[in-house]
Amino acid sequence: MEVAVQNRERFPAHPLDDLQLTRLQQAIEGLNSEQLVWASGYLAALAAYQPKLKQAANESPALTLLYATQSGNARSVAEQLADRLQASGYAPRMVSAENYRPRDLAKEKLLIVVISTQGEGDPPESAYGLFSYLQSKKSSSLSDLHYAIFGLGDSSYDQYCQAGITLEGLLDEHGAKRLLDRVDADVDFQQEADSWQQQIHTVVKQHQPEDQALIIPLQRSAPVRYDRNNPYQAELLERRRITTDDALSEVHHLSLEIDPQLIQFQPGDAVGLYFRNDPAMIDELLSITGLSGEVKVTLGSDAMSLNQALIERLELTQLHPSVVRAWSSLTDDHRLHDLSENIEQLREFVSDRQLIDLVASFPAEVDEQSLVKLLHHQQSRLYSIASSQRAIEDEIHLTVSTLQYRSHSRNHLGGASGDLTRRVEATNRVGVYVVENPSFRLPVSPDTPMIMVGSGTGIAPYRAFLQQQESLGTHGRNWLVFGNRHFHQDFLYQTDWLNYRKSGLLERISLAFSRDNQERTYVQARLYEEGAELYHWLQEGAHLYVCGGIEMERGIYHSLLAVAQTHGGHDEASAADYIESLRTQGRYQRDVY
Repeated sequence: MEVAVQNRERFPAHPLDDLQLTRLQQAIEGLNSEQLVWASGYLAALAAYQPKLKQAANESPALTLLYATQSGNARSVAEQLADRLQASGYAPRMVSAENYRPRDLAKEKLLIVVISTQGEGDPPESAYGLFSYLQSKKSSSLSDLHYAIFGLGDSSYDQYCQAGITLEGLLDEHGAKRLLDRVDADVDFQQEADSWQQQIHTVVKQHQPEDQALIIPLQRSAPVRYDRNNPYQAELLERRRITTDDALSEVHHLSLEIDPQLIQFQPGDAVGLYFRNDPAMIDELLSITGLSGEVKVTLGSDAMSLNQALIERLELTQLHPSVVRAWSSLTDDHRLHDLSENIEQLREFVSDRQLIDLVASFPAEVDEQSLVKLLHHQQSRLYSIASSQRAIEDEIHLTVSTLQYRSHSRNHLGGASGDLTRRVEATNRVGVYVVENPSFRLPVSPDTPMIMVGSGTGIAPYRAFLQQQESLGTHGRNWLVFGNRHFHQDFLYQTDWLNYRKSGLLERISLAFSRDNQERTYVQARLYEEGAELYHWLQEGAHLYVCGGIEMERGIYHSLLAVAQTHGGHDEASAADYIESLRTQGRYQRDVY
């Protein structure tokens, strides 16, 4: 089983969709060799002797659940819908946009899409091929297709749920027909997701022929699924600071213990993580509002004290515009009323404030249950995994930068980063779940050269990449391009990189420390300076990876354009086409935030 899990990324083509493959692996977890042999024979016998249902009865109309996710939320919604449909006897095919062939759209009858939006209204990286196909001249008529879209986004951004809006327009242009109106869901999306899933269930039933044979589900216990609704409780083994005490950024390395039979991940994946809010901040919040932390409140079907709800379940450190609007309705302050009606000013207002700033500046009368009702549920925070499970099977390593700043006469700490780097102690448990990132993967061939570009904590997944390669005994050509502020204060995991350089696993290291010299240098400038070598590596088939902030990635893109023109002889248009071809081939992979 260990080999099967660790080599899942190297599986040959198979007829299982994502959900079926996951469930098959969950079903055989813990079986020894003898039991696996027996199970394989049992399944072979079933395939040979089970009664054959008429294909038309069970496969027409086909139902595909397609999800495109960046943080794992879209997959979670799709899995919930798949469970609901399967419980009613339907057999939906659930597949990630990364593994979906866009030209198969012409063969679909019923297509249900769950899609998130990232950056400036962009689709997730996994959906890049799908969007490119629909925007190209290769696409064909989709007049036989009926579809529905559930869009996930954050209304505090300008391009709210834009990926779903764009996809709807593209499908309509090709003649597809809507099953339902598109749903745009905000950060607190679960209630809308439940309602939408019920509507989908009804619509699918309406499109099912009366003589359609349904699959009667067997009554058996489903394997435990650890996800955003049921996180795994990982124990903290170690926390150590990996920047110096005088560094501007405070970055910590954390090791969390997991059960490798229950939690599996691949290099490039992330974890979603839940945290406990700062008790001191909650005491101040209760003092300002005059509320009692002992009063019982309800969140959905759960009853608990207000104090527990504030510590474990509610969002206090990321202030959302909808919370400001709800709070303004409780006050007589015209400044807040006017602010709430101007979306640009409202976004500026929430950018450097937390809930405590709002209630302190604009006092209002509110009872315990009303406060709970107007706040959002806590949103998990995502961190790239900085370790390989093949190398260290029972641990997950994280690289966490403490968010801290002063504004509005108050010191602020990030919710998750403050908890992880200041309050969580050894043996404490943290709720985590794996967020797969199929668009940020090692090359299939271990001999393929890699160029890994990252700034700050964006270096984390490359530690997992090289640990994986070292454990496999591969010695491909690898080039690390890393940027931060100061060499002596912020060179994260310096010993690891020097050891990989010494062993030959890391052939080349290029560094850009922006504050060590009068002229600030960033990774995008370093790439252009070494453009001849960069273009040579790309021409030899290298994969280029970028991990870090959106602004950094934009700078790198422009550097690539310049390198293609300077060293590849491209004009501006063909340079853009060259970079586009790298993305299409899966050789330019990004993990940006």
